[in-house]
Amino acid sequence: MSMKRMTSLIITALLMFSMLGTASAALPEYGEEWQNAPEKTPSVSFTDLPTTHWAYKYIAEMVNRKVIDGYPDHKFRPENTITRAEFAKIMVTASGIKPNKVNYSSFSDIPATNWASPFAEAVKDYLNGYRTANGQYIFNPSAPALREDITVALVKLKGYDMSRLPDQSTIQAMFKDYNGISESAKNYVAIAVENGLVSGFPDETFRPQATVTRAEATVMLWRAYQYGSDNKEVGGGNPSTTSPTLPATKPDPSGTGSSPSTEPQQPSQAEKFSVETLVGGSGAGDVDGPVRMAKINQIDSMVVDKDNNVYFLDSQKMKIRKFNNSNGTVETYKTIDKDFNWDYKNANGQNKHFDYKSLTPMKLAYNNANNKLYLAAKVSARSIIYDITSGVSVATYDLNHEEARFYDFITFPDSRSVLYGVTGTHESHVYEGQLNQAQVERVASSTDYSTLDLSDYYGYAPVAGAFATNNNLYVFGRSKMYSLQLFPVKVDKVSEYEDIRFDSVAANNGKLYMTNAGTVYEMGAGGNMITFVDESNLKYKDGTPIKKMKQLSFDNNGNVIFYDDESKSIRRINL
Repeated sequence: MSMKRMTSLIITALLMFSMLGTASAALPEYGEEWQNAPEKTPSVSFTDLPTTHWAYKYIAEMVNRKVIDGYPDHKFRPENTITRAEFAKIMVTASGIKPNKVNYSSFSDIPATNWASPFAEAVKDYLNGYRTANGQYIFNPSAPALREDITVALVKLKGYDMSRLPDQSTIQAMFKDYNGISESAKNYVAIAVENGLVSGFPDETFRPQATVTRAEATVMLWRAYQYGSDNKEVGGGNPSTTSPTLPATKPDPSGTGSSPSTEPQQPSQAEKFSVETLVGGSGAGDVDGPVRMAKINQIDSMVVDKDNNVYFLDSQKMKIRKFNNSNGTVETYKTIDKDFNWDYKNANGQNKHFDYKSLTPMKLAYNNANNKLYLAAKVSARSIIYDITSGVSVATYDLNHEEARFYDFITFPDSRSVLYGVTGTHESHVYEGQLNQAQVERVASSTDYSTLDLSDYYGYAPVAGAFATNNNLYVFGRSKMYSLQLFPVKVDKVSEYEDIRFDSVAANNGKLYMTNAGTVYEMGAGGNMITFVDESNLKYKDGTPIKKMKQLSFDNNGNVIFYDDESKSIRRINL
C-alpha cells in the first residue's frame, strides 16, 4: 500500500530532532520504545505534568508542534486512557492528513455532526472500523485504542511495503504473549519491530490488547516519525538510502519459472488479509444513498476508476450505478433511455435509426489512459460500445460481423483504441477499433485459430479477461491462456489449466487475476499461475465469509474489489 504524503511541517520538524541518523538494521531492545527522549525541548505548563514525568519531553515536543494539546483546565491528564477517536485526531494532526468536513458518516455510531467524524473518516484506512453482526459499520470512538491497533495504524501510515511477507518468527521468539496478537495484526507488528517502531517491554511481552495512556500514545506517535527504519524522505519521496533489512531469508512469492506450470503454485508463507464490505450486505434492493442504507439489486458488470469510484451495471433495471468514493454514497449514474438512441449509416450508406429499447447492456469498461467509462451493448445481436463518461455517445461499433452473444473481455492498448472479444453461438472473435465512432475490424477468430475458442458449449457466458502490451494481446478464458500477436496476426496457446473452473477474471497492471470461491490466482504473460490470495488466510471484518467472487476488479491501491452476489454487496480485500 502506498504511503500518504507526509506534507506537514510537523513531520519536518520532528525529523530534524532525529538522534539516530540512518536507521540501524538491529532489532530494538526491550523497552527501547520508551527511551531516547528528545534532549532539547520547549517547556510546557500543565498542572498535572511535572518536568520529572517520564514522558515530559515527548509531550512537550508534540504540544509545541501542535500535534496534541491539554484541556481547558490546564491539565494534560497523561495517565488517562486514550480513546480511538482521540488517537485518530492526533494521528491526523501529526501526519498532515487533512480532515475534511463530511456530509455523511461511514460509521453508524458517529454522526456526521460529531466532532470526531472528520478524523475517523480521515484515518479509516489506517485505524479500521468494525462490521457488527447486524451489518452496521462502527468505529467505536469511545473505546480505548489498543497497542496493536496503534501499531497497525502507524505501519500503514508510514507506508511500509506490505507486499513482501514479514518474518513472524522474529516476534514469536521475542514476545511471550505472541499468541495474544490478533492474526490480522501479526504481520504489521513484525514490520513495526523490524523497523524500530515498537520494542515491547522488559518482561518480554508486547501486550497487544493493552490500553494506551495519552502519554504512551504521544510517545508512540513521536517515535514513529522520529525513528523507524524506513529512511523515507518527508513527503513520501524515494528513499535517500537503501532501507536495511534483517539478515533473514524472505520467501519469494513470485512463483515464476522457466516454463508454465499446469497447477497453481502456492506461496511459501501465508499472508493475512482483511475483508470488509463497502456497499450493501443488508439484503437485495435498488436503493441509492449513504452506504449504510444503500442496497444492491444485482451486478452484471463492475469497474473501478482512478479515484476508486465503483461503477456497476444492473441490466435488469437498465441502469449504471456508482459508489462515490469521495462521499460514501451510491447514486444512479446513468439510466439507459432515449439518450442511447443512435442515428447512423449502414454499410450501404442508408440512414438508420437505432432505438434504445432494442439495446441489451452487457459489460462496463474503464480506460485508465483517458479516464473514460464505457458501456458495451448488444443491438440486434451486433456489438456497440458507448462512451458514457459525461453524456452518451457511440465510441465504436460492429454491425456487420457474427452474432455477439457475450462480451468476453474489453481492454484498451491506449487512450484512442480498444480490443475486445465476443462469443457467438460456438465461436469466439477478437476485434480492434478506434474510439472515434468508427467501425471495428475483426482481428482473429476461433474459426481460424482453435486456441481462441472461449465459448462454453452449454451456453453460459465465458469467464475471461485480457490485457494488451505493445503488439500483443494476452487473454485467459475457459481455463487456458493464449497470446495474440496483432501485426502480423499470430496466435499461440501459452498454458492450460484443465481442472479449475473460475468465477471471474480481471486484468491489473499487466497481469491477469482469476477467482475460485475465496481464492485469487495471479498469472503473468508467461502463463504461470500462482496463488495470490488464499481464502484460508482471509479475516472478515464484516463477519461474512466469501462463497464466490464475481466482477473482480482492483482499486488504485492494489486492493481487490469484488461483488458478492450471496450477500448483495461490494466488498474489498485489503492488501
